[in-house]
Amino acid sequence: MRDIKQENPRKGVLKRLEELERLCTALQAENEELRRENTHYKTRYQDSVVESIRLQEQLTELRDRLRKYEPLTVKAEAETDLSAVAEEPAAEEEPQDCFTDLPFKVAVIGGTEAWQAKVAERHPLFKIVGSSKNFDRDKLSGTDILVINTNAVSHACTQKAKGEVDKGTMVLSISTNNLEILDKKIMSLLA
Repeated sequence: MRDIKQENPRKGVLKRLEELERLCTALQAENEELRRENTHYKTRYQDSVVESIRLQEQLTELRDRLRKYEPLTVKAEAETDLSAVAEEPAAEEEPQDCFTDLPFKVAVIGGTEAWQAKVAERHPLFKIVGSSKNFDRDKLSGTDILVINTNAVSHACTQKAKGEVDKGTMVLSISTNNLEILDKKIMSLLA
């Protein structure tokens, strides 16, 4: 009888050992699956970081081109156009002052110094007042159109400029550095 009792505990231990082995095999398979998922997600993360860097560089390039007022083109078109440009000499077009013949005095206040310099270069007859609230009031005397670029200018400066011009003066507020848009808005004021 003793032998039978000893065999039963052994069978229980063997059964438990089999269960633990099955559990260990299942956990190893689950661990392997989780490792594959982890590798997949690491790869996707690295790809997304590379894509993010590429998009950031593209965004920086587009911003630089916008600052230079270059027309936006697809790179493939630009590469094909380079061969045509190499064959024909390029004639640079200088922007013309479309307000030269108009009997209006235009004053410009606000915007960055670089933008003000571009305005002065494009429209030599425009009075550039600056962006400081301590501007010269005489520059605004007799102004027909006051252009206020709200970029890089204080509220106090714009309010002072509005108060210094005559009552009949047209005031144009813009928030862009694009000179083409500025010209169109002035033209629409005059229309």
